[in-house]
Amino acid sequence: MKKADLTYLVGSVFIALTALFYCSTIWFSITVPRYYPLEHTWKCVNQKGVISQGWYGTQGFAFLAAGVVSLLVYFALKRFCSLNTALTPTATRWIAAATFLVVLPCMGYLLWHEFVRWKIF
Repeated sequence: MKKADLTYLVGSVFIALTALFYCSTIWFSITVPRYYPLEHTWKCVNQKGVISQGWYGTQGFAFLAAGVVSLLVYFALKRFCSLNTALTPTATRWIAAATFLVVLPCMGYLLWHEFVRWKIF
């Protein structure tokens, strides 16, 4: 597989998986580290009544998990695809559409979740 095609495919996988892993922390109540700015500490518990920032841990989890899976996809493609393999323009469009169809609903869900959580709706 050409280097540009490989980069495009792995980048698309990373983007889609980052959105899915970010949402999965909400869907499956995955415990992530939270930063407590007044205490200058990180904890894996959400203490009620204490100001904390969970976004950093959630984002870190999403990036790390998507990075690991993307690396596995990269190595699998490097191993099982020949150097002469190239993505067709149709395949490129389908990959872009699939990425878009994963990211857009995830972003919509995150907006809805935050708006409901902060009682904007």
